[in-house]
Amino acid sequence: MPGKGITVYSYISVPGYEVEFTVPEQRVLHTEADNFQNHNLEMDSSNIPGSLNYTGRFEWKALRNGEVVASSYNDINSLTGHISGGQMRVTADFNPVVTDDAIITYGFYNAGHGVAGLTNHDQCYVTICSTTNRGWMGSLAPPGSVEAQKPFSRFVLAAPHDNGMNSMQSCDAVFSALDNDSVIELRKYIPSLKFFEDIPDHILVQKLPDIVYGVAITQKKKLPIMLALGARYFEFRPAKLLPIFQKISSLPNKYYFQHACIPGLAFDDFLDQQVQFLNENPGEIVTIHIRYDNIVKQCVMPTNQEVAEMLTEACAKSTTHLTWGAKECFNQSIDTLRQKGIRLICVIEAEKYDSWTAKAYATLQPKPILDQFESMNTAGQESTDLTVLQCQATSQSIKEVLVYSVISAEAASSCLTSTKAWLDMHTLPWIRQNALDRLQAEKLIVIMNDFIDGATADTSIELSKRRLAK
Repeated sequence: MPGKGITVYSYISVPGYEVEFTVPEQRVLHTEADNFQNHNLEMDSSNIPGSLNYTGRFEWKALRNGEVVASSYNDINSLTGHISGGQMRVTADFNPVVTDDAIITYGFYNAGHGVAGLTNHDQCYVTICSTTNRGWMGSLAPPGSVEAQKPFSRFVLAAPHDNGMNSMQSCDAVFSALDNDSVIELRKYIPSLKFFEDIPDHILVQKLPDIVYGVAITQKKKLPIMLALGARYFEFRPAKLLPIFQKISSLPNKYYFQHACIPGLAFDDFLDQQVQFLNENPGEIVTIHIRYDNIVKQCVMPTNQEVAEMLTEACAKSTTHLTWGAKECFNQSIDTLRQKGIRLICVIEAEKYDSWTAKAYATLQPKPILDQFESMNTAGQESTDLTVLQCQATSQSIKEVLVYSVISAEAASSCLTSTKAWLDMHTLPWIRQNALDRLQAEKLIVIMNDFIDGATADTSIELSKRRLAK
């Protein structure tokens, strides 16, 4: 009988929680013992009631002491694999659930037939971490403690990859005003459009949101949730709108996160939200890394002085003693930074010892990424400011993968979501087991990931605890 496979994954770090995954006549219950493992379900036509009915319900439920506290579902056609209804049809629908003791995040990938090396199994992941992650720095290194006398660089920080690309809001404001002439101009600036040279401009206008969704939307949570999960390192590439976007859109021409020339979160909004969080959580310290790589030159970038002025202006809105500092803060003690009110550290174009290379990360599999991790060592850290371990693949740089994801698949089908759980199952355990042995320099370590989640944040917290104990 026809069927559709669904691979499920969960991570749980809050006592009393479980995750149940179900399809007709099949159920899997995950506990904390199942972290970094997956299981397969089958939407089998023979288990769906009705002789001519091929649609069954896939559902996950988060249980606390046996009681359902969160759930979501999709109705899936076992014959075609298509989603005919449900609550996980697009990435924007995957809204985190916050209870009094947990933050629940999840995602779903609607797989096709396994084209271009992509999986033919739908993918679903659920992660559950503690709400205490909001104040993890203050808990691990309380003011006046032995741990707080250690340099800030002892922390290991979770980082949302391209955190400013967490919404289509700015993109939609631009794309709604595009015409054929605009697309001709855009072909010069967006490298991935070369994969769609055979598509006429009037059709490409309609497909641009799907292309951007597949190439650039690497996060799905608002900044306050990222911070509550435990993220404390944020790379930001600020620049003003591409001139043609300034001309046709109603967006204010200010600094936005730029993915090449695709605008995301506004820089002033980003800073204001960081300051609000720090104002409410006096034990926490956030690092911002300003970078300008891959921004098209037609997008005007701020001067260092302008960045400094915006940081000062944002900090001035705090009702607590809050200011910002630069790279030298990495070597100062945690207590010293707090006493000075320096809880926002901003570095500009810092030297990174980074696992990422274009060749290795153009993959659907964990091995090339793990090989990059294995190649890193303490000596490589010495001449740099910080070390970055990137967990996410850039599968969108594989032509066949991107084209299929955009043209052939359905709404919840970004190729970036296809590998999320599969890679995390391998990269995060490797980091937990090996990173501190291989990377022993007194340097800040960053763990970066798409669709930032509780497992990534907990990994950074666990490693921070170990480094502070030395």
